[in-house]
Amino acid sequence: MVQTICKQCGTAFEIADEDLKFYEQVSPVFSGKKYLIPPPKYCPDCRQQRRLAMCNEQNLYNSTCDLCKKEMISQFQPNQTFPVYCRDCWHSDEWDPKECGKDFDFSRPFFEQFAELQKSVPAQGRDVQGTVINCEYIHFAGFSKNCYLIMHADFCEDCLYGYGFKKNIACVDGFYNLHSELCYECIDAHKCYELIGSQECVNCSSSWFLRDCIGCKNCILCTGLRDKEYCIENQQYSKEDYMARKKEMDLGSYKTYQRLKEKLQDLELKHTFKEYQGHNLQNCSGNHLYNCKNTFESFDCEDVEDGKYCYQMVLSSKNIYDTYQYGTNLQESLESCICGDNGYHILFCFGGHVDSTDLSYCWYMESCKDCFGCTFMHHQRYCIFNKQYTKEEYEELVPKIIEHMQKTGEWGEHFPMKNSFFGYNHTTASLYYPLAKEEAQICGARWSDYEPPPPKVEKVIPADRLPDNIDDIPDDVLNWAITCEVTGKPFIITQQELRLYRQMRVPLPRRNWQQRQLERFNKRNPRKLFERKCDKCGKDIKTTYSPERPEIVYCEDCYHKEVYV
Repeated sequence: MVQTICKQCGTAFEIADEDLKFYEQVSPVFSGKKYLIPPPKYCPDCRQQRRLAMCNEQNLYNSTCDLCKKEMISQFQPNQTFPVYCRDCWHSDEWDPKECGKDFDFSRPFFEQFAELQKSVPAQGRDVQGTVINCEYIHFAGFSKNCYLIMHADFCEDCLYGYGFKKNIACVDGFYNLHSELCYECIDAHKCYELIGSQECVNCSSSWFLRDCIGCKNCILCTGLRDKEYCIENQQYSKEDYMARKKEMDLGSYKTYQRLKEKLQDLELKHTFKEYQGHNLQNCSGNHLYNCKNTFESFDCEDVEDGKYCYQMVLSSKNIYDTYQYGTNLQESLESCICGDNGYHILFCFGGHVDSTDLSYCWYMESCKDCFGCTFMHHQRYCIFNKQYTKEEYEELVPKIIEHMQKTGEWGEHFPMKNSFFGYNHTTASLYYPLAKEEAQICGARWSDYEPPPPKVEKVIPADRLPDNIDDIPDDVLNWAITCEVTGKPFIITQQELRLYRQMRVPLPRRNWQQRQLERFNKRNPRKLFERKCDKCGKDIKTTYSPERPEIVYCEDCYHKEVYV
């Protein structure tokens, strides 16, 4: 065990013996010599902050492809000074990323040279993988159909305004919904159907406003139930009485919807919460972990084995440290961000996709192998700074660059914030690690004051002037812009969206989609473990509920006795 002080925030943190073994395990080998990755100089939070500062997951802009000149949707602001291509052009044979290749200059730092390379190679407007149909407004997503403004999502159909969606159908306004259908305003819903306004539920259906329920059907305003039906506020009803009570609640009314939503918040304060959320775990720590083994200090992961400091890694990964999003059989990787889809041995990279292997210090690569310091390439091998080399030349030059980076102190560190394309306030880092403009700039991050133009509509209506009930919303609302009641920013309703609201019988939203997303984000616990005592037996536990919070929190043993007895 090594005790050290974070270079950025000054916090003390530990580097365990097994951590050192992992760094040695994934250290690259050239000509029989292993180039050891040193222990990190930054604490886990500061390392995660730096990775998140590379990601713009929520902001999309109307733009124009710099190659074909067609209109497109892009993650980059239209006033950028570097080339951006649409997906078709970026994958076409009309350009070659190796034309931007550069020789490495051993008199200058690596990150400084890489920043110059980043701004010379055409970028892809959105990060989209696999076959997508009618999904012009999705990002960090793939293999989907008829979806709109879903991020960190795969294998979805007819979904809108979602984050962390996997294998969903017709889900709207959700956060981390997996294998679910016809769910609205749900957070951490797994394998659910026709669920509304609920959080941390599994295998629930035809229900409204549930929290921490499993296997429930036809329930309203319930917490902590297991395999129940026809319950309201945790009280059992007959089918006939339940249906009569349900009929009295007009969910299509905005006022009624908000009243039920507030009622659930009151009920949650009386509910007993488990120290962590997750199931089928073996030797793990963190929160929202599912089917994981030997996975520590990790959050929102599924099917991960032998991992540490992992976030949003799903659909199988193994032997990974310090990774953010997405997984899908990522292995033997360290300090990676938005990497996966059968990736192997990806080190200090942002965006390694589609069977990419043995990449180091690369930025957005598809189906590439044995590349170092490259950016925006696909189907390439033995490249350094986007320049082609033979296998022998590559294996001779890379060790020299590593030795240079060891001298400059760059080897073993992820890209600094100054290498990000985006203003800190437009990145995921601003959600988890909010900073003022001056604070971000001290860290070397950029800041963006760009505001996109308002939508072109026939008229604008304040949110409080909308009809209360979804039944009274006219089709003409598709030609309006609604002024968000919180931010004052105008937003529109799409035809697909209106159809789903009517199908689910839920009211029209009064807040823009980004504000709604932020509010769902804030309803989840922080990705931080606190020392606390079980409120039942007094046992020491590690939980995402800080000691000063009012919720009742039990250790796993006491929780199971409370819920299942």
